[in-house]
Amino acid sequence: MTTQAPPRTHCPTCGAKLHRTDLSLCAYCATPLSIHDAPARADDETIQRLRRLREHKLFAAALEFTPVDREAEVVRGRRLTVGTLLLLVAVAPALALGWALARGGTWIPWAVATALPALVGVGVLASRAGVRARAEARPMLRRPAMVVVRRSETGQEGGTTYFFTLRFDDGSEGEFLWPGQGTAYEPLSNGYTGVAYTRGPKLVDFRRLT
Repeated sequence: MTTQAPPRTHCPTCGAKLHRTDLSLCAYCATPLSIHDAPARADDETIQRLRRLREHKLFAAALEFTPVDREAEVVRGRRLTVGTLLLLVAVAPALALGWALARGGTWIPWAVATALPALVGVGVLASRAGVRARAEARPMLRRPAMVVVRRSETGQEGGTTYFFTLRFDDGSEGEFLWPGQGTAYEPLSNGYTGVAYTRGPKLVDFRRLT
């Protein structure tokens, strides 16, 4: 008597929670899941439509495109502002320090007042590189995709985070997080097709191809 293995709930490679347990390919890292008991997936109309996108005249250019991780760039921008302000704060005590040294007066308090914000400011500015490195730690996948479902959540501070269920031309499907980009960016709608740029469970960008 054989027993059927329980359905796999997480990808063994990237650890992402699987949106659907009946598929044999992870939607977040494109790793085969070796689910031998999963039923074969037919090449339905949606998959055929997505595969035809590979013949689109703009598809090759879309594969060459590398989008900017806007969420990471927002963090980098904030740290640039904070670091610059801290360095500016250090200017006044630095001038006082120079004056104290020239006059032979008490300089240690001014040295401390100069060094602390300056060091913290330099550290904040240096940390900007790490923000981008962490954002790009996972490889970016570029695949034909269709937006199947869109939902959103509003945080306590009023920011909106979107979640898009995407279906790819290999038959895999998953839900991806897309932080709201403000009023300048229109959220994707159900039925949109194009090239999805994803890193793990995060949707970095989506370029429409119709």
